[in-house]
Amino acid sequence: MEPSSLVSKNIKIKPYYYAFHWVVLFVLINIAEKTDAHEPDSILQQNITISIRTTTLFKALNQIGDKAGCFFIYDSRDVESKRRVKSIEWIDKPLNDLLNQVIGDTLIKYRVIGKYILLYKPKLSDTLKAQSPDQNIKYVQLSGRILDKGTAQPIAFATVGIPSLALGTISNLDGVFTLRIPKQFIDSSIVISHIGYIQRIVPAELLTAKTFEIFLEPIFIPIQEIFIRNIDARNTVREAVNKRSQNYIQQDIYITAFYREGVLRNKRILSYSEAFAKIFKSSYSFDSRYDQVKLIRFRKMEQANRRDTLDVKLQAGVKATLDIDIMKNLPDFLDPEFTQYYDYTRTDIVVYNNKSAYVIGFKQKPEISEPLFAGLLYIDTGTLTLLAAEFQINPDMVEKTASQLVVKRGRGIRVKPQKIKYLVKYQPQDGKWYVNHVRGEISLKVQTRFWPFANTFDLFFEYVALQVDTLDVKRFSKRETLKTTEVFSNTQAEYDPNFWNDLNYIEPEESILKALDRIVPKVKTITEN
Repeated sequence: MEPSSLVSKNIKIKPYYYAFHWVVLFVLINIAEKTDAHEPDSILQQNITISIRTTTLFKALNQIGDKAGCFFIYDSRDVESKRRVKSIEWIDKPLNDLLNQVIGDTLIKYRVIGKYILLYKPKLSDTLKAQSPDQNIKYVQLSGRILDKGTAQPIAFATVGIPSLALGTISNLDGVFTLRIPKQFIDSSIVISHIGYIQRIVPAELLTAKTFEIFLEPIFIPIQEIFIRNIDARNTVREAVNKRSQNYIQQDIYITAFYREGVLRNKRILSYSEAFAKIFKSSYSFDSRYDQVKLIRFRKMEQANRRDTLDVKLQAGVKATLDIDIMKNLPDFLDPEFTQYYDYTRTDIVVYNNKSAYVIGFKQKPEISEPLFAGLLYIDTGTLTLLAAEFQINPDMVEKTASQLVVKRGRGIRVKPQKIKYLVKYQPQDGKWYVNHVRGEISLKVQTRFWPFANTFDLFFEYVALQVDTLDVKRFSKRETLKTTEVFSNTQAEYDPNFWNDLNYIEPEESILKALDRIVPKVKTITEN
């Protein structure tokens, strides 16, 4: 990519957000029954002593779990976690009896696996399903909602999967995830991780019937447990870049990925597209121009009978997901040739994938008058691997990007960018790291001539790597590949009633689901030959 003038006539710096995407404006008028007989019940039978003051059931269960050394998983539609619990003084009596008193619902059953206690209400349909299992089922669907143990707030973009199988997905903005795994791996454990939280390992069989809530505990690193070094933040970033060949997968690989993108106008969905793709991810010796995308399945939903006079579309969103592998395609805040235009500071130390990481903040220098980036880098304190990054166009200058961001617009249309934001996360595979999750968000205000009110458009694209394959990797033939620079939502498709099958994806957020419910969707899908 050739540098172009973004800072001044005398300073050359790469307009990195050009490569991500452009906006085009067109003016157009089981759960099983309780089986305590073969499950370990020592946790439920142990005697505990605890004092619980009047609080919510959610907080009471947290206290009990901390005291008993166990974790609770439940569906809040079964367990009224917001219900108030009266004060209890419990002295050297069984945990099972304490739970009966605190929960106060005789329909709630308990199931124990390891240190996990599942709280659930069995249903007749679940019982019949458990008694008559379908021998033809090849895949099992696991579901859950990931919440902060202290605040009960959803945790977005948590990584969920079975690392040994390189199989996984990402939680959505509401903390919800769905993961399909081969039935033979039902005895495996699901690993859940997120920056700043203790990694949780949950038996897969606990998550097979409902969307159970799983609580992650924030991790705080005591100062006395860390050898504090007065690190040079700029130099740490430079060393992380220099170690790319040691820390990241250098060979060509295949990635089975889920991609989605959408456009909302004043919070109402206009278009929503999603696809499964097989990606030829070239070695780090090449940039993303050598990567290829082959569609496996695709569908799109559009608002029927639209009368909007303004149509906003996302161009090159697929290409953006390839370009935002920032350790392969160095943006200006990582490229040694351009880091002189940024200030870097170490702001914190957090835990990510059970590894301690420096949090390096960066922003453009005050004397730079054109919009550059600002954000956070998460760098492993030991190996100096870049684990994740969150960055955006300088919010104070984002409106200046309009002329470069908008590819086409009609007369009398004024566009003001409000936000251009990105997230990228990496995951390990056999000791090397690869890009696992990418998300981009754009917010625009669009004013049309002779109309007093501005419209707000929110665009997003998102990618998650579901599985990685390193064997017999070859480039696709040209006729098999998708041209990544085109408007993805314009892709032609044919209907396939078995669209999802047993492939993993990102659950739509509640807001998107509500928006989709308000329109008459045109659903189109495409399948691989």
